[in-house]
Amino acid sequence: MKKVILMACAVAMLATVQAKPADHAKLSINKNNIKVWTIQNSQNPVFLYKAETTYDTALEKAVSLILDVDHAVQWVPYMGSIKVLSRDDKKGEFLLYMVLDFPFPLKDRDLVVQGKMIKDAQGIITIKNKAVDKGYAKNPDYVRLTHYEGDWTFQKLAHNKIKVSTYGYANPEGSIPLTFVNMFVQQQPYQMLQKMKMELGKPSGIPALPEALR
Repeated sequence: MKKVILMACAVAMLATVQAKPADHAKLSINKNNIKVWTIQNSQNPVFLYKAETTYDTALEKAVSLILDVDHAVQWVPYMGSIKVLSRDDKKGEFLLYMVLDFPFPLKDRDLVVQGKMIKDAQGIITIKNKAVDKGYAKNPDYVRLTHYEGDWTFQKLAHNKIKVSTYGYANPEGSIPLTFVNMFVQQQPYQMLQKMKMELGKPSGIPALPEALR
């Protein structure tokens, strides 16, 4: 079973660091049942983000989609490639290597992601991710991202009704205009949650979740 964690950012290049009370959160997008907040952290000019929506589907189906690494490149925006370096379904731990396909003339990015899958007593599932500067040799064709943290949260609201949240932050490294980066931070999670809805709408069975999430 080639299922492990697909980070949300990975999902592009973002995911989450919790905002401090003093940070300013702005509702940047609110349409198609998707909300995206951008958070200005005084310690970093690059926005953090939080995005959330609800889906009419089973919790297990949504989580399984995120964990389906082989399928990720078909729907996750800017995902060039992704491979599982290691995983332990019993402990809920994993290590991924991914390449992010940035638009020309920007250089593509890559990163190694260490993650953890957790299910709490209320049945809420969280997937936490962070970049690590080890585990895979650097490739001169890519810019290596080392400052990234993020997570996904899945909460059952009713039968076939769930709330999905994703949070994130990443330093894209290199010479990229700040205005471009912050526009990307707003649009990428919105596009991702839209594509996720389309994938969840396709007929399919509900795979068993890893042991750590049962």
